Amino acid sequence: MITVAICLVAALVGIVLAGRDEEPQTVGASSAWAGASRPREAGVPDFTLRDQDGNTVRAADLRGKPAVFAFIYSTCRDTCPAQVQTIRGAMDEIGHDVPVYGVSVDPANDTPRSAQAFLLEQKMKGRMAFLVGSREALAPVWRAFGIAPQTEGREHSSYTVLVDAQGRQRVGFPAGVLTQRDLAHDLAQLTAVSQG
Repeated sequence: MITVAICLVAALVGIVLAGRDEEPQTVGASSAWAGASRPREAGVPDFTLRDQDGNTVRAADLRGKPAVFAFIYSTCRDTCPAQVQTIRGAMDEIGHDVPVYGVSVDPANDTPRSAQAFLLEQKMKGRMAFLVGSREALAPVWRAFGIAPQTEGREHSSYTVLVDAQGRQRVGFPAGVLTQRDLAHDLAQLTAVSQG
């Protein structure tokens, strides 16, 4: 009789567990954000850079809407394309674009022409600005976001950071944990917060 009762309880537990949602939990699923929260005081520094088409982009021009910052280089063949494709997929998933800024981490090799080629290859022309410039011009942006640039023998810090409409860094994703689903969740939430 006890054996039958134990089997019955085990069967009921199995049925309950089988009926649960089998999808893996997202990073930080217990918090409001899927990605990692950035320090409250972290903001976008004042900068003036040029994009792949020679247009001037200033930090002050970015205020008023959420944005995505990705730290990439144009000759990258693995991490950077995957990062940009994840951003592209997340925007497709939420059904609208947000401003996306790819910030060069390899100023010696990132030229307007190579940046244009990268955007074309990634099907992000018109959906993303690739910011290029000298090491001196890019260094304050790297410092503010905690990014180590690409150097001989060392891979750059590969992060995607979401910035709110006030120019504050809100959420960061290291390349190793960046997923389309989590990024879409946080982009949708950031957009809703900025409109509310």
